[in-house]
Amino acid sequence: MIRVALDAMGGDLGPRIAFEGALEVLSQYPDIAIDIFYAPDVHLELPAPHARLSLIPCHDTIAVDEEVTRGLFRRCDSTLFQALTSLKEQRSSVVVTMGNTGAMVALARHVLGLLRPKLYPALIRELHSRPLRCLVDLGANVHCPATMLQGFAQLGAAYVEALSDVPPRIGLLNVGVENSKGSSVIKEADRLLSAKSWPVYLGYAEGSELFHGEKNVIVCDGMVGNAVLKASEGLLKFLLGQIQSLGSNTPGFFESFYQTERRHGACLVGVGGNLVKGHGSSDRAAIVGAIEYGIDIARADLCSAIDARLCNEEM
Repeated sequence: MIRVALDAMGGDLGPRIAFEGALEVLSQYPDIAIDIFYAPDVHLELPAPHARLSLIPCHDTIAVDEEVTRGLFRRCDSTLFQALTSLKEQRSSVVVTMGNTGAMVALARHVLGLLRPKLYPALIRELHSRPLRCLVDLGANVHCPATMLQGFAQLGAAYVEALSDVPPRIGLLNVGVENSKGSSVIKEADRLLSAKSWPVYLGYAEGSELFHGEKNVIVCDGMVGNAVLKASEGLLKFLLGQIQSLGSNTPGFFESFYQTERRHGACLVGVGGNLVKGHGSSDRAAIVGAIEYGIDIARADLCSAIDARLCNEEM
């Protein structure tokens, strides 16, 4: 049985939405158990008892706007710290959180450790699921030297190999595909990737190639990746609003496509465990999607699969 550790305190809409999402998942998946880590509150209505649902009270919560400081590593009774500890101690198969991204990355590195000492963890977001296509990094790292971008390419390629039968083909996001374009960091990353036989590297990718084309792992630094993701989500919401204002029924199609073709949230790879980061503004449907995403990567034992692929490449 797969056991999900759900941090219920990170989302903008509060733990009630996390409770509702967990119960919906349990009603659909008989082989799933969920441990919910939450902070008790006198006004909080707890979910009805369920045989495969465990409520684990914690006395600390990491706020979404908190800065990452060394004191974070001492907050052992926070919901996120406890959820990650359950993963480290193999009491759960995957952690799902909607909380503070910086805190999640820092605590994941601290509690779970890195798969490789010089391989920085990265957030991967699937742009399509069929065929699999992803963007890496989405904000786990902001200042990225060329060697870090090369590592993102390796993690992204291993991710695609673990979760699909489509061969990974790397593109490095740039302002153009010409060799003369790009910063010194991008040009050095291009040189490093070109010198390797794995992963297969197809050169620079422009923004127009994010959602279609032969390059299915698009690599960039976390600041660019986060901006791309937020801009894409904002454009989708804008278009839906415009179509609805015209009285069209088309939004139902767009929303259906978005729900079925994309897993909700992003996956943090490069640490010693399976971890999904959902959007802070996740509603019930998005939380269900994030938990389902966590179930998918737990079934595939993604962390072990990536570790094995990296070992094979090193050998």
